[in-house]
Amino acid sequence: MAISKGLQTLKFKDTLVSTVDRPIATKELITRLQDLHNELSSLDQDKVDLKSLEEIKDSLINKKLLKHSNNGVQTFCACCLADILRFYAPDAPYNASQLSDLFKLFFSQFKQIGNPDGPFYHQQTYLLTRLAETRSIVLITDLPNADTLVEQLFEIFYDLASSGTFSSKLEPLVCEILSEVIAESSTIPTKTLKLVLNKFLANTMVMKKGNTTLPGFKFTLEVCNANADRMSRLLTQFFSETIYEATKGKENERTEDDKQDVSALLAQLKKLHTLALELWKYVPEMLSSAMGLIENELDAEDEKIRITATETIGKILAVKQPRLNFAAAHSDAYMNWLKKPLDKSPHVRSFWVKSAVQVVNTNPDLAADLAGGLIKTLVDSDERTRLTTVRELSNVRPGVFISKVANKTIMSTLGQLIREKHAEIRSSCLQLLGSLYNAHFDDIYKDDNVTELLGWVPDEVLKLVYINDKTVNAQVDHTLFELLLPFELEDAKRVGRLLTVTEHLSEKGKNSFHAIVKRQPQMAKAVGQLLTLADTKPADDAVSKIDKLINWLVASFPESVDCRAALKQLVKLNNKRYFKLIRLCSDIETDYKTITNCTKELFGRLNELKNIKLDGEPSVAPHDMLFTVKLLVYRSSVIFYNQSNVGEILRISKDLAHPHNGAAQDALENISTVVPEVLRANISTLTQEISSGGPVGVKDLKAIFQFGKKFPEVIVTENSDEYVTSLKRLAVHGSPAEAKYAVRLLGQVPRTAARNAAAAALLDEIWPLDSAKDNFNTCLATVAELFLTDLVLLEDKTKEISTLLASQILLRNHTVGDDDDDEVNGWIGPDELEANRDCLSKILALRVFVNWLIAVETAENAAQAAEPVLKLLTSIIGNGGEIVSPKTGTYPTPKKYQSRLRLEAGIKLLKLARYSRYNFLIQQDLVNKLVLLIQDENDHVRALYMAKLKKNLTLGLISERFYALVFFIAHEPQDALREDTKTWVRSMHKRKLTANRNELLFEKSFVRMLSMLSHHQEFLELLESARTTSDYTAVLGFALTYIGLALDLVANTNNVSLLFYLASRMKQYRDRLTPELSSNMYLVSDLTQHTIKALAKHKNWSLATWPGKLSLPGDLFESIGDSAQLHELAVKSFIPESAVKTLDDLVRDRTRHLAGTAAAATADRKRPHVDEKPPTKKKPAVEPQRRSAIQRAAVNYNEDDEF
Repeated sequence: MAISKGLQTLKFKDTLVSTVDRPIATKELITRLQDLHNELSSLDQDKVDLKSLEEIKDSLINKKLLKHSNNGVQTFCACCLADILRFYAPDAPYNASQLSDLFKLFFSQFKQIGNPDGPFYHQQTYLLTRLAETRSIVLITDLPNADTLVEQLFEIFYDLASSGTFSSKLEPLVCEILSEVIAESSTIPTKTLKLVLNKFLANTMVMKKGNTTLPGFKFTLEVCNANADRMSRLLTQFFSETIYEATKGKENERTEDDKQDVSALLAQLKKLHTLALELWKYVPEMLSSAMGLIENELDAEDEKIRITATETIGKILAVKQPRLNFAAAHSDAYMNWLKKPLDKSPHVRSFWVKSAVQVVNTNPDLAADLAGGLIKTLVDSDERTRLTTVRELSNVRPGVFISKVANKTIMSTLGQLIREKHAEIRSSCLQLLGSLYNAHFDDIYKDDNVTELLGWVPDEVLKLVYINDKTVNAQVDHTLFELLLPFELEDAKRVGRLLTVTEHLSEKGKNSFHAIVKRQPQMAKAVGQLLTLADTKPADDAVSKIDKLINWLVASFPESVDCRAALKQLVKLNNKRYFKLIRLCSDIETDYKTITNCTKELFGRLNELKNIKLDGEPSVAPHDMLFTVKLLVYRSSVIFYNQSNVGEILRISKDLAHPHNGAAQDALENISTVVPEVLRANISTLTQEISSGGPVGVKDLKAIFQFGKKFPEVIVTENSDEYVTSLKRLAVHGSPAEAKYAVRLLGQVPRTAARNAAAAALLDEIWPLDSAKDNFNTCLATVAELFLTDLVLLEDKTKEISTLLASQILLRNHTVGDDDDDEVNGWIGPDELEANRDCLSKILALRVFVNWLIAVETAENAAQAAEPVLKLLTSIIGNGGEIVSPKTGTYPTPKKYQSRLRLEAGIKLLKLARYSRYNFLIQQDLVNKLVLLIQDENDHVRALYMAKLKKNLTLGLISERFYALVFFIAHEPQDALREDTKTWVRSMHKRKLTANRNELLFEKSFVRMLSMLSHHQEFLELLESARTTSDYTAVLGFALTYIGLALDLVANTNNVSLLFYLASRMKQYRDRLTPELSSNMYLVSDLTQHTIKALAKHKNWSLATWPGKLSLPGDLFESIGDSAQLHELAVKSFIPESAVKTLDDLVRDRTRHLAGTAAAATADRKRPHVDEKPPTKKKPAVEPQRRSAIQRAAVNYNEDDEF
């Protein structure tokens, strides 16, 4: 190397190109090229005398070198040319054709760089390095065949990456070269662009398979990151062209071939969206423009395109820890995506839900934005969308759900969906709520927010029992046993959860829970009989009995599962181990741990087909078998009130400071009533507490009493004298409630001389009764119970007792009310009664009279004795609780006392109605007065009396004629009470029809209600004062409210003709109670017929002539024998002609409402729409006068039978 004028000159002077005259051997040529390469590589780029390179520059580009057959020649030539380019940069020392040949030489060397063991590997890496350092590679972008060269360049390097032998140390050089080419190219060949972008798609597959490295993916990442803006524009163009083709293909769709083309284009579109997702993960800046195209797809006409776009944006949002904030970077697309729950397609809405849940799980901070959409899809008009929403929400982690997703609206909506008619939605929703409750149980009732969101779940789940649907009940069972109160082996934890759940139940929830527990003995008995028969040798009578038992068992099982086939298969299996496990579970004496182990083993075995398969028999699916046996075991096993739980419950009930003390006492009371057998091992603990004079609560006494009713021989086995003495002490000095149960327990003690003497001594201690004594109410409670346990002691004292109670207690007030007191909703709850001594005295006085009648029911003079008592009760109800005369000087009775007294009078009438002798004496005019309690001005009176009425009717304790009273709930202002009563009526109606298809109880009650309506006090007052059309409209509207409600609850396509027949039949009778007012009854009859016709028309029911003949109740109706009069009544309308037109409008409105109400149970919900018609002005409703506008306060429904 020589230096001239400060520049380095090339020293190399040898010839490189062979001629004919002067050929150069290959070996020599390689040596010369190697020497040239060494010298060129040592020259500095900016200090070279370019004139000294002119000759060698031209020689190196000679095709004899470029295309020499020897690879070594080509390699060293390429290295030298790379340096030539370095020296001349940024200018090109060759023309386009020469440069094209030059780069082809370079490419041929690049192809070999994947072989590190090659003889010229070092020179090839040098070539790569020089091109990367000098950026000489960009010269290809200006060549005519640039696209071809660029394609070849990318293909060579991507192929090298896939070879498996390419050194990772060279990857940065390749990345730099490729990035420079992309940056400088005016256009990028589509093939090259696809090659780069396809690596994103290929990487997705590799990641799914669990591999970590995709060959060439690093090249793609570096190229895209280094040229994000350029690649963004290219990507947008690429997307646009593909989307245009997809849209064009769809619009031009004509033939089957075209459809296939469209399908292929849509598949291509999905690939683009997958690419967009991968780009968001690695190079989100590239989507800056293309996202606008995806956003446009959200509004495309084609449903599949909208689905694809919705899914893609959802997946993008679900990417963990993205480099960019999508909501901020692409706010328009984000907001548009959030509107997809309103898309016209249910499929799009469903896919949005799936995407939204993925987003919530990975990026919970976005949950607040998604909550509104999830609420919309939960109430979507399409049941598939609602189902998808509930199912997808089940995939949200419980912690995320409660902390990020849940709010009052969502939880309230889920609470409504557990009453959804669609079984799958209901089941999925129950599973979701149960799982959330289970996961967060430790925080519920401690954290106010979690309590508000989930604390209501058990109560709402249990109240589903009131629907009285087989499938619903099965779903409730599974939710209760597996999620709300799941198996737990730790006693304290298990019982604590049981008491926590039950103490937060409403009255309806508790009743449902008690009903679930109460069915166990009967189910266990049937299961035991079935297994016993299955164990015996097959005989005709045994087979018949087995079939009957199976039919009885599955009668309450859902029909969606073939439970009958499953139970038959179970019997045929005759697997002794299965039978033993089921027996142990249903045995009341089995401890909790044993039941847990048995269920675990049993359910595990039955879930496998090989364990339930029988050769030659139709196979039962393991799911059906497991479902059936699970339900059977849950319903027949003592799980909640297991004997293993009783000891812990008893311990808590004695610890007054324990937070679950009240719940434990309630549990003991319920156990003593439903499954007293489990108390056997612990009852001595309670009786010993009494014997020792220790603190015993009312509920403990009640528990012992209930247990004693079933097992009287177990109660007193030792310390009987101390036991009786303690009971006597409670009967004299305890509270009235303690005295009540103390005397009842004394009545269970065997009738020995000592016991009878104790009872006599007890009476001596409290006699004579003195209203001035502090323990007067306790003495009254004791006397009331002594009538039932020891009537003989009081027979000669009844007159004295009657005089005292009437003159000093019932007809006088020791606490005088205020004439100006207008508080109609005031109330004295059960916990306040003892403090309101005078009110309690009056209530106990009524109890004394009623218990006296119960005690003498079989006596000859029972009817005579009952007459004044019934008159007293009737007077209290009729006078609103006030029977004290103003002349006594103690008038008026306090309003709160009056409310309690009229309620108690009504309850006492129901109690007397349980006895046939007294039921006969309770005439219809007295039953009519009970409507006053159903429509009392006091919310508490109405609610408590309706609850007591329904309980008596449900248990079949009173006559069926009392059923008509429930229809007078029609004007009930409290929605909850009205809806609960309607639910009860529907449930009872369904239950009666299930038991007997020909049951006509509610149809007969309907006609009784019509008779009672014609005697309704307000109906009579309205009718008497009616003068104008408006007046008569008010009369008809008032009556129509009751008729409409009854039809809503009772009428169906099967009985509508019978109801019409009964209503029309009324005009063949006169009113037996008040014959002179028969016209009122006929008016009600005409109005009812009119309404039934309109209802049948709106519901498309066939209103045929009833083929049979039924007589109306003889205590209400008296038949008319005069045929002429019958004809006159039949053709005469008792509806005033002037009111007929208005009546038509009234009936039309009411029947439309009824049709809509009934249809709500079966018709699909419609999406919201705007009604173009102006709203019809509603006619003023005629409400009963005895109403309070005051909002009802919290009511404690946990009333004792007597207080």
